[in-house]
Amino acid sequence: MSLSAERHAEQRHERLHPAAAYALSLAMVAAATLAAVLVDRVQTIPNLSLIFVLPVVIAAVSFGWGPALAAAVAGLLTFNFFLIEPRYSLDVAEPANLWALMLLLITAAIVSAVAAQSRRRAVEAWNAADQATALQALAQSLVAAKGDTGAAQACAAALARLFQAASVVLLQGEAELAVAAQAGGGELSAADQEAAGWALAARMPTRGGAYPVEGAAYDFWPVVTPQRQQAVIGVTISLGEDGRPANPERLVEIVSGYLAVALDREAYAAQVLDSRVEVASERLKADLLAAVSHDLKTPLSTVLFTLQSLQKFGKTHDAKTRAELLTLAETETARLSAMVGNLLDMNRLDAGAVVVKTAAVEPAELAAEALRSAAGALSGRVVFNEVSPDAPPLMVDASLFESALANVLENAGKYAPAGSKIWLRSGAGAGSGWIEVEDQGPGFPDAIEPMFEKFSRGVAGDGRPPGTGLGLSIARGFLEAQGGQVEAENLAGGKGARVRLSAPLARAVAQPA
Repeated sequence: MSLSAERHAEQRHERLHPAAAYALSLAMVAAATLAAVLVDRVQTIPNLSLIFVLPVVIAAVSFGWGPALAAAVAGLLTFNFFLIEPRYSLDVAEPANLWALMLLLITAAIVSAVAAQSRRRAVEAWNAADQATALQALAQSLVAAKGDTGAAQACAAALARLFQAASVVLLQGEAELAVAAQAGGGELSAADQEAAGWALAARMPTRGGAYPVEGAAYDFWPVVTPQRQQAVIGVTISLGEDGRPANPERLVEIVSGYLAVALDREAYAAQVLDSRVEVASERLKADLLAAVSHDLKTPLSTVLFTLQSLQKFGKTHDAKTRAELLTLAETETARLSAMVGNLLDMNRLDAGAVVVKTAAVEPAELAAEALRSAAGALSGRVVFNEVSPDAPPLMVDASLFESALANVLENAGKYAPAGSKIWLRSGAGAGSGWIEVEDQGPGFPDAIEPMFEKFSRGVAGDGRPPGTGLGLSIARGFLEAQGGQVEAENLAGGKGARVRLSAPLARAVAQPA
């Protein structure tokens, strides 16, 4: 028999009414008497009295000391009445038989005492094993519990199992103490709610049915954690038929300790998350400030200088000089506009405000428009547009895809040396098409993935190319918003880098419909 089955069997005996235990003990004595009388009629056995020891042992193991002693006395009387001369009388004719009866009583008493003690120890062992199993299950449940409510449910279930009684766990919310979990049946009355609040306010346990909460059915214990999390646990153990269990505080303290750790774990996790969000926010602010202060300062200063020069010395400048200054101002203004546009695009991505309207678009059209947008950054580089006019159309949002491709082209133009070559190619396969940009620049650092984060630069220091470091991040955000992806790799031998923008083919999307 398993430990659990033995424990359930023992609980059934414990719940047996005392009168029924005594009745069963006497019934076993009657059965032993009948057996002894039948055996005595067939054959005379000197130690026939030992048969009355058997019901004493069974009663002691099953029901305890009281029923066992009753079985011993009843066995003594029936043995004397039915089997000792003169029979059918309680008189004892021979002194030897009197000593035999006394010896039977003493033997039965000793045996019942030893058996009852063994029973008590077995019950204690079963209880201890069951408690250890319940606490182990509680620890495992708390590891997997999600949130304060999950921890409360695990603790309520453990208390109900430990005490075989209704249990409840209440958590302190922003306004009031609320029931978070219940187990074992039972409902909280208004008196119970008041008792739980009193226990938490006074930081003292209360007992059901006793002052100062006579109307409450639950015993309550307050739980206050180092992180000031507050809870109350309750169990219906004071109003039961079998009485209040001995020293329940030991188990309650263990469960309340587990609950306190679980509640603080959630509080610490929330604090860590808040700290990470705050650190990320501060880092983003610092990166944005660095981008604005370092990379937007130059075009603003150039535009300001150009306008001041034209205003103060316009009459002395010849037509060629004025044209050069205006071209410089236009170039820097366009560069400034692109940077601000990138910042606004990233804000749209972070806010989830990117509206995607996909349609079938020819890759050649996307490439041509992106080249026009990135013409300034590609100046001084030899660009080969090898996107085939016959390439299958892509199902994309043309504006978003062109913006992403333009950002990748501008990124290549910034890092590729003057006079180097940049290729723009297309292809298709496995239901998706792609356009890739290949350059002869220094390539990406060893870790490519961080280059897709906000404000990441391929070159550090003041000698880095101008920009906000958002190009690749925006490109990936725009592509993923329309079901595509961006992949990057360095060319073999450190001869440059390749960035590929992939999106679903128009025909591949149209076929299922």
